[in-house]
Amino acid sequence: MPRERKTDQLSSAARQAMLACFAQHLPASMIAAKIKAETGETVADRTVGRRKSEWEAEQQRRQANREQMEDLVAAARGSDLKASEMIEALAREALMRDPDGFGSLNPIDVQRTSLQAEKVRLAREKLELQKRIVDLDEAKFSRMKQREEQAIDATRALERKAASGQAISPDDLRKIREVYGLNT
Repeated sequence: MPRERKTDQLSSAARQAMLACFAQHLPASMIAAKIKAETGETVADRTVGRRKSEWEAEQQRRQANREQMEDLVAAARGSDLKASEMIEALAREALMRDPDGFGSLNPIDVQRTSLQAEKVRLAREKLELQKRIVDLDEAKFSRMKQREEQAIDATRALERKAASGQAISPDDLRKIREVYGLNT
């Protein structure tokens, strides 16, 4: 059990004021004076200085963890890692960094999260595949429509030629065969 600190006995208003001053990077003596002025509570400069050092170290640790997480996410996006593999890697790293803190996690919950991440990945892949199928169908439909228009144009040209009394030439037959894809 952690040792009780003098600052733990401060009111919540005094602790809030202290944290706000830490974020403003004020010196310990100014923080102690501000706490005294705002709440009437007294705390030693030396105690505030220790808490400020601890707070800064915690902020640096959190920033390092954020940067590491951003790097891992960027690496995962740039590779073929499965979501479940990513979660497993994060869990292993958390275990190495803080074995005691990670020990409170339920392995079944970690596995469940891993499985859910894998389901999301599979669903995303399925959606991408369906999108490609729709794109292919649209391309096929476009080609069919283009061929139909060519066939209609060729038929109209032959109808005009026949209506004017001209004979259909071998070149006309070749064009018809091209339109219908009957090139032999």
